[in-house]
Amino acid sequence: MRLTGAGAQLYLATSNSALMCGVLSWDEYLLRLRFVRDCAEPNTLETRLAADILREEGTESEENDEWSAGELEQPIRNNASNGSELSLSDGYEPFEPPILHLVVSANTGLQNWEFHQADRDFFPSIPHGHWHSDQRKKLHAYRGWIYQRDKQVDRESRWKIIALWNDDKFRSFASAAIQYYLITFPNYRWPVPYPFKLPRRRRK
Repeated sequence: MRLTGAGAQLYLATSNSALMCGVLSWDEYLLRLRFVRDCAEPNTLETRLAADILREEGTESEENDEWSAGELEQPIRNNASNGSELSLSDGYEPFEPPILHLVVSANTGLQNWEFHQADRDFFPSIPHGHWHSDQRKKLHAYRGWIYQRDKQVDRESRWKIIALWNDDKFRSFASAAIQYYLITFPNYRWPVPYPFKLPRRRRK
């Protein structure tokens, strides 16, 4: 008997929540993904998403929008996820549930950015960062571009974006943000064919 699509969706959602709260380790999360991939109904969105994440885990990402070749590289510390912190704030509107925020470790160099779970805004990426003292200033989490409103004004260093996607807490946070958007806004047109395909880990 196979896990139904609805069952797999609920299982992934609770697994993402447990991972973000620290109840589930990254290795245990990957085991759950393998269970969904192998035991859920074949050719469903859930099995494809689980297979995509497992396939991409632990390898390098393909970048089409590269940083300058001469950019100074900084060492990436593998324990970057240890310092990432989650917090709650009031919802955007009255009677809305609290919003979960993530501020990533200082080891990433991006500690002045915060990421909002269940953010209804898709620009400039899902998820994206908000500057701690100016919410109109946003960070493209995949390309490092910084926007003031809708204008591109600067860019974070390549090593910082690599460190961000090497952070276990951020990866689970990003997966949950993508899943929220897929479920809440099913008609949203994603700029990539497989939204759940996160950038691969990169090691130096």
